[in-house]
Amino acid sequence: MSYFSKNKRNDSWRIWLAIFIIAELLSWLAFNFSQLNLLILSLVGLSTIVLSLKNPIYTLFLPLAELFWGSLGHSFYYGVLNTRLVVFISVIFVFVIQLFLGRRQLKIKTNKSLWFIWLLILLLVVGGIVLAYYERYAPIDIFLDANAYLYLLYLPVWYQFYDAKYLTEVVDILKAAALVIALKTLVMFNIFAQEYSWLDMNSIYKWIRDTRTGEITFFYGNFWRIFMQSQVYLIAAWFIIFIKQLREYQNGGNFIYLSILTTALYISLSRSFWLGLVVGLIFLLVHLIIYQKKQIFFLSGLLLGSLVLSSFILLQLFLNVPQWKRLASLSQRGIDTAEPAANSRLQLLAPLWQAIKEQPIVGYGFGKKLTYYSVDPRIKNEQNPEGLHTTYAFEWGWLDQWLKSGIFFIVLMWSWIILIYNRGYRVLAGRPEILLPILATLTSLVVIHIFTPFLNHPLGLGLLMLITIISFSYGQESKSYR
Repeated sequence: MSYFSKNKRNDSWRIWLAIFIIAELLSWLAFNFSQLNLLILSLVGLSTIVLSLKNPIYTLFLPLAELFWGSLGHSFYYGVLNTRLVVFISVIFVFVIQLFLGRRQLKIKTNKSLWFIWLLILLLVVGGIVLAYYERYAPIDIFLDANAYLYLLYLPVWYQFYDAKYLTEVVDILKAAALVIALKTLVMFNIFAQEYSWLDMNSIYKWIRDTRTGEITFFYGNFWRIFMQSQVYLIAAWFIIFIKQLREYQNGGNFIYLSILTTALYISLSRSFWLGLVVGLIFLLVHLIIYQKKQIFFLSGLLLGSLVLSSFILLQLFLNVPQWKRLASLSQRGIDTAEPAANSRLQLLAPLWQAIKEQPIVGYGFGKKLTYYSVDPRIKNEQNPEGLHTTYAFEWGWLDQWLKSGIFFIVLMWSWIILIYNRGYRVLAGRPEILLPILATLTSLVVIHIFTPFLNHPLGLGLLMLITIISFSYGQESKSYR
């Protein structure tokens, strides 16, 4: 039975919800009692190995759970070890054992196009590392810049064991993680807007910062920006539940869920997320009109209008309860290019593009640094009055990859994306309730990566691989949307 079926009862997402809430509490506890981190990481590694050996599908479920919830993967950390690395090593270890002892063939090899693209991307990543060492970049810069692509090793693992029957569980994990992230965003927003005297604000801020969960920055008046990289998964969950709500328009739970996600995305003050959500929504609505003829335009407009209103009410509640605070005008965040973050991106664009033009084919390798001027107060300050900034980490995602890996890497990434769209459209007419939110999420991810790097990070690469295995798990089927 499909997750998207009407009146379907499934409580597994509540189990995952409880797991993520417990993980949040443990993360806070481990942050305050650091010796707990090693114990928790050991338990995470052992549990991953045991569960994956017991049932290979956990080699998909557990990495996804950590990815959806864990932001940059340091919710628990001890020295060089962190949650994401421990889960990764455990899963790859189990997979290699299962592959060789079970004498299994790699299933991904049957998809020759995807297999070929994946291998070439890995080859170019290795080439970028070799080139970087040849250019004598700092080894630590090379490692930190390139290590995210190790996450691509998950693709043959996930492809091996995923089947369409597991979609329900995957969606449940995503739905639970997105809700926890959204509620955490709203709670942090309320805490910093209200400035509770009985709370240790500095400790809470350091917890979010040091676990690399996100950023808490003052915006204007009493408004604080609560940005978490994992909020990108709120967009994926948003599209899925939006489709469900159109089918079950009297479902109050889905509506409240969407309202919470929408409010959290608003509080993120991420123009990249906003633009990605809007472009993905346009993609979704256009295709809904094509594949669904029953008042879909009216229902979508009514739902969107209701979400805007309910999200504004939620925003006011979390800003003004218990003490009244004035709502800041956020219009400048969307359009003011003089705002520091937007200005910094624009100032980076010229030197970045100039460097690309000088070596567009093979790139410069990982760890390549550029220097540019920035007015961002985190850069231009008393210690650095000129605002000169040298870094190997760039905001422009596609240009970052072009600079370091060359034009062929970009061609391969787009070949992968086009392959997904091609496969999706082949089965879209039969399963639009599943493929539409998936393709809308992919569209959003491609747009977000223009301005904020995600497809060179596990958060984006993981989402790309998940979309890949889901879209390729469906054969030609005929099933109407209604």
